[in-house]
Amino acid sequence: MDKNYSTQKKLGLLILPFFAAFFIMGTFFDKTAAEALFSPDFVPAKLLTTLGVYPFYAAQVFFWGALSERAIHSDKSKAFRAALCIIFVLSALLIGFIGGKSMTGRNNLGSIYPSLIGNIPAVIISSLILEYPLFLAGYLASKKSKDKLLVKRVIALFAVLLAAYLSLELLKNLFDRPRYRTAVLGYEGIGFAPWYKPFAGAEKCAAEYGLPADEFRSFPSGHSLFSSLTMCIFPSLAWFFPKLKDKQLRLFSWGTVFLPCHNAHPNDTWRPLSQ
Repeated sequence: MDKNYSTQKKLGLLILPFFAAFFIMGTFFDKTAAEALFSPDFVPAKLLTTLGVYPFYAAQVFFWGALSERAIHSDKSKAFRAALCIIFVLSALLIGFIGGKSMTGRNNLGSIYPSLIGNIPAVIISSLILEYPLFLAGYLASKKSKDKLLVKRVIALFAVLLAAYLSLELLKNLFDRPRYRTAVLGYEGIGFAPWYKPFAGAEKCAAEYGLPADEFRSFPSGHSLFSSLTMCIFPSLAWFFPKLKDKQLRLFSWGTVFLPCHNAHPNDTWRPLSQ
């Protein structure tokens, strides 16, 4: 294996104990951290929270562009290449739209500008500005890259991102846990709950108080996961840009900078409209 990519493999293994330590700290100091950081009206913290989820969606659009370039210039049949390109473009459009929706959602920019929540034109504009241009960037970067294993590397990274996302959704559906921003509002029967203690009656409380179901899906934190995945995403840029091949450790370190983005405002960026 190329020395530079061997470094990235080692960095990937380095993430595991880091995540384990982070998880243990969160388990025992979750309430203390939430009490210290909770600030529903602090706009800079909300912007940091939004920034933390951006690379997860943006990188995927970039990588779909890279795969499209490789598909177009492959030695496969014209029909097969066309089919692949259609799949890749549609995937980029979907991910970009989901990313735009997330960026303008109630847990991100929608917490600052509530009119953005569920606003399809705003989602489309956000996607056009922040997401879709990266498809072309990925295409051009792939065109200049001489890495013959680029496709395999990108597919492997996609597998990691997909596994992380599916695990997130699975756990969120297994654990009902109120967000701290809801727990502090004084609803009867809704209080702070550690992730490992089952919270019963989420559907009943949501219906009784007119709360969105999302208010009881705080574990695991999507912001935490997406911010953490930048430690995998950033070093992957070395696949496209030769000047970065010996800077993977630095890129990994830059990925860790995104970790505080979700802690700056832990899922508490808005108050329910019923208040």
